[in-house]
Amino acid sequence: MRPDRQGLAYRDERAGERDRHGVLWARVGQAPGSGRPDYRVMHPVRQRQAMLERRCQVCSGPADRNAKGWLFAVRRPEAAEDMPGWPEGLLCTKPPVCRPCARLAARHCPYLGEPVYVRARKPRVWGVFGGIFDPHLAPGPDDYLPYGHPAAPFFLANQLVVELTRTTREPAP
Repeated sequence: MRPDRQGLAYRDERAGERDRHGVLWARVGQAPGSGRPDYRVMHPVRQRQAMLERRCQVCSGPADRNAKGWLFAVRRPEAAEDMPGWPEGLLCTKPPVCRPCARLAARHCPYLGEPVYVRARKPRVWGVFGGIFDPHLAPGPDDYLPYGHPAAPFFLANQLVVELTRTTREPAP
C-alpha cells in the first residue's frame, strides 16, 4: 500500500513496473533461456510484450497475419456461451500465434483444450487481468479490469487483455 493509502506500490518501484495507464504489474524473475516452459501460465512481461507487439505466444516470432487479421487460438466456448456473433468482442489474454506454432500451442496449453482459431483484424488493448488489493476488502479471485476503472490504483496486473474485434473463425492450421 502506498503511504497515502491511495493505491498499491513497490517500496523500490522501478521504471517499467507500471504500464502507460499507471497500472502496477506483478514482479517476476527474468532468466530467458533457462528452465523449462510451463504452458499452464504465461510470464507477465513476455505476455504483455507479445500482445503489444503481436508476437507469437510460443516462439516470439511475428504472429501470423493476413487480410483477415492476426491469428488467435482461443478456448472453445461452452454451448451456452456460443452465442450469435461470438467471438466478436471476446476478451483475450492469450497472445496471437504463428501458423507453425498454432498446433503446438493447442497441444501443450491445458487452458485451450480443443481451440477455435480466430482472425482479428482489430485487436484492441482493453485492460488487464489480475487482482484487486484493497485494505478494506478480502482478496477475491483474479478478474478482468478495463483501463480507466476507478479500482486501477489497487490492482496488480499479470496479463494484458485485448478485445478481439472484426473477427472471423478459421479452420485449424
